[in-house]
Amino acid sequence: MTDEPKSATPEASSTASPRLSSLRKRVAAVASSNRTERMQAMVDLVATIVMALATIATAWSGYQSALWGGEDTAHMSQAMKAIIRAGEFNNLAMQRIAIHVTLFGQWTGAVAANNTTQAEFLLARFPEPLKTAVKEWRALDPATNPNAPASPFDMPSYVVRERADADRWELVAGDETDAANRAGDISDQYLVYTIIFASVLFFAGISGKFKTQVLDIVVLAIGIVALSAGTIIMLLQPVAR
Repeated sequence: MTDEPKSATPEASSTASPRLSSLRKRVAAVASSNRTERMQAMVDLVATIVMALATIATAWSGYQSALWGGEDTAHMSQAMKAIIRAGEFNNLAMQRIAIHVTLFGQWTGAVAANNTTQAEFLLARFPEPLKTAVKEWRALDPATNPNAPASPFDMPSYVVRERADADRWELVAGDETDAANRAGDISDQYLVYTIIFASVLFFAGISGKFKTQVLDIVVLAIGIVALSAGTIIMLLQPVAR
């Protein structure tokens, strides 16, 4: 005689079902908690990397801003020196031209008075470039030639060296001023990058501090985008040595 298998009673089935459901809920809760912890750990890791890169980028942009600021100061100093030199040569040129005008006036007075001796005496002792300019001007017969310049001071050969030096220094001053302005603009741009990277540090620092991971990820993503854009634009800028 064999024993027949006993079937589970309804009371046993009804007792096992809630236990199984509770066990599944606990397993699901643990799995969800593990996913949350892994995601939080990932957010913290990425935020740390972003903050490290932003710190390096901030230091580099600040360093470049300081270097370009030094370039700005150096070029502006050279521009001021060139302006001073141009002013000095302008004064010398004006003094020389005033002497030439006085000598030329005395000569024309002697010519008008038919004082040939004094006129020739003055002409022989004209300083250059006045002597050459007067001789070439007289050769054009300005008394009868309407195309002749009004005075020897308008002749191409009348070039005062001090005036040429003044013009040259004015060009140097202009070039140095342009270089100073360019260096100042680049320095300001690098300063803006430090502000951008500071905002990256802010976003990366507050990520992971919110109650929802979605908000943490969004804030961290904003920081990553700002870091990427700022770095790309900064790398396109000139680098001071």
